[in-house]
Amino acid sequence: MIRKLRLFFILLLAVDLCVAGYLIYLSWERTVPDRLFTFVGEEEQISLPSYLTTDSSLDESRETLKVTGNQDGFSIVSDKIGNYRLPVRLFGILPLKEVDVHVIHKMRVAPSGEPIGIYVATKGLLVLDTAEIEGKNGMTYSPGANLLRSGDYILQWNGKSVATIQELNEQIQKSGKKKVPVLLNRGGEMIEVAICPVAVGNRQYKIGVWVREDTQGIGTLTYVAEDGTFGTLGHGITDADTGSLLNLKDGELYSTKILDIMKGTSGEPGELQGYINMVATNEIGNIEKNTYFGVFGKMRESEKEHYASEYLPVAMKQEIKEGKAWIYSNLDGTTPKKYEIEVQDIDVNSRDNKSMVIQITDKKLLSLTGGIVQGMSGSPIIQNNKVIGAVTHVLVDDPAKGYGVFIENMLSQ
Repeated sequence: MIRKLRLFFILLLAVDLCVAGYLIYLSWERTVPDRLFTFVGEEEQISLPSYLTTDSSLDESRETLKVTGNQDGFSIVSDKIGNYRLPVRLFGILPLKEVDVHVIHKMRVAPSGEPIGIYVATKGLLVLDTAEIEGKNGMTYSPGANLLRSGDYILQWNGKSVATIQELNEQIQKSGKKKVPVLLNRGGEMIEVAICPVAVGNRQYKIGVWVREDTQGIGTLTYVAEDGTFGTLGHGITDADTGSLLNLKDGELYSTKILDIMKGTSGEPGELQGYINMVATNEIGNIEKNTYFGVFGKMRESEKEHYASEYLPVAMKQEIKEGKAWIYSNLDGTTPKKYEIEVQDIDVNSRDNKSMVIQITDKKLLSLTGGIVQGMSGSPIIQNNKVIGAVTHVLVDDPAKGYGVFIENMLSQ
């Protein structure tokens, strides 16, 4: 019996050691970035613990990427644009991971901080939900149930494109009680279902589905690049009901004014309240792309100067340090102002829009908004006179804290 207990405890200890070793390995692996961007011709120092090493040089004969190990990690430099794979080893022996190194042209952007109105139209009609309807005969039907799902996009009805709710309704009335093919975009896959409308009145037909054709809101312009392209929000536009990223058809950027500020409190996010007058004279740019890292497009040439003042270099994630930084935001309708924040945590392997944890420390901003509020998404973050990212989210329980996205993630879209 004693021998069996001894073997059991030895086995338990071995399992514990394996689990502990695996967790330590994972912690080491997380200290090494999966991907690095660096500028052509500029030497970049990458900090690593002393027990992690890499090759002293790669492809030295062609001088494409030079790697120099040192006590703080390693430095890299390349005189050519390109992509490289850089192996990192544990104690110089055990392979840990390979880092994707992307050598790109040096970039500058103008941090904006101006409030903007956003209008986007979707490719097709977004399905929010299905519902029961009462037919002309008094019976209850749900024609869309089990056929349409929340998050689907209705592209065609009986072979005809439908871009608006009015167009969809017109096609439904033409179909009558006839079962017709309906083309859907479901998570990027094109599928076809057959739906039969229900008669609800004299020559009136319904399919029992809630749909949405467009959306609008207020955000903050992050940057304008030298070629006139812009980025804003730092996160994608998602539908409030389904949570899915809107499948963008087109959209416009409008000038807007902040009318009021609802301060944020614990459990109650605040909000910038403004007015978007969607007329041609207020249009400042065209929206071309909606991604998880923001909304992107092209500014009107006549508007560039107003929304882009001083161009600053951008900082890659390896340059960002915990500590003091600033955000730009125009909250009083005059010009964007600098507000002090603190970068509290940096996730070097972040592939989403929550790359940094930030804390608002500026007393004026805390007094004005209570912290980060809806509408401040996209406010550019500056550190050491370089653009490092944009504000994306607020922590509901603590509006003085939130998240930011790396500028490199926005610019790589």
